[in-house]
Amino acid sequence: MDATWAADQLNEFARMIDRLSDLEMTSRRDTEEERDDLDREVRRQEPIMRLAENTIRPGLGDYSSEYDEWRGRWWNARNAALQAAGLYQYGEEARRRLRPDAPDLVADQFHPWVWEAARPFWESDNRTEAVWVAARAVNGRLQQKLGRHDLGETRLCRSAFSTNDPKPGEPRLRFAGDRTSDTWKSRQVGAENFGVGCFSGIRNPVAHESDLVLDEPVVLEQLAALSLLARWIDECVVEHVA
Repeated sequence: MDATWAADQLNEFARMIDRLSDLEMTSRRDTEEERDDLDREVRRQEPIMRLAENTIRPGLGDYSSEYDEWRGRWWNARNAALQAAGLYQYGEEARRRLRPDAPDLVADQFHPWVWEAARPFWESDNRTEAVWVAARAVNGRLQQKLGRHDLGETRLCRSAFSTNDPKPGEPRLRFAGDRTSDTWKSRQVGAENFGVGCFSGIRNPVAHESDLVLDEPVVLEQLAALSLLARWIDECVVEHVA
């Protein structure tokens, strides 16, 4: 939708009506031809203006065309045109400015493992690379915490957050809390699946698709997801086989 064009046309339509009203209030013969020409032009454009008015606000162009003794034939048309022009000109900005305040996603408040890795690439406008190095950093920290460099990413997440008891060479990450409760089990399973999702759905595409370009909001969301995974890994304690 070309909002600027629509607003310009509607404003010009209202100006024509103002001029026509002025001409109708005079009885000078030398203005009759101009008045008739302008009246025809207003009639010609009115259906298009009604369409534009109903597009921006349904029903706005369904005004009455009855003649008003004091206001003139085109009073309702003029008012509808001006209202529609205002909506086209300022409607989007007004909706944006009048939206309730929403919290900002502040990148420097992400977990340090994520932001310290991503920041140099973010500042150099290499957003996709920022996601990739952040994912690598989280994976590296996970390997380091568990002392396991034989596995990485999805397989290591499966092993780390598994609710099974640790085995020789297979330590686990454990959240605090009552391990017999459904809540504790849910957190373990959720972290396991979330970690797998982060590496499969975030890290792998940026690593394997060289032409992948991510918009800034998407990059922030992906970094936020990696930050949450990092916080969970950092929060957990390592449990080795007894």
